[in-house]
Amino acid sequence: MVLEVTAKDLGTGKVLYKDERTYFEIGLDLDGYMRYGAWQIKEILDMTLQPLKTQHERFFFLMDKNTKAAEVTVNVYYYISGKKGSLIHQKKFLMNFEEE
Repeated sequence: MVLEVTAKDLGTGKVLYKDERTYFEIGLDLDGYMRYGAWQIKEILDMTLQPLKTQHERFFFLMDKNTKAAEVTVNVYYYISGKKGSLIHQKKFLMNFEEE
């Protein structure tokens, strides 16, 4: 699974921020190969989503002081075959920074 966050300036359309976090199944890497090394198992456990648990993530970024409004989009993709991902969830937030 891949969690992707993008922030765009609504005035200019410019991408202000983009980042992603990747999670995969225990015992498989992103290409679908088994991984058995001790350090690899620790890495897999650290980056694995546990069944029936919620994973909270925080993304911190700065915006230019001239930005009046931004749209932040959060996408979650599920990669069943390793190469082709399907969008399974999307959430958009509009942020207004103009002073009243």
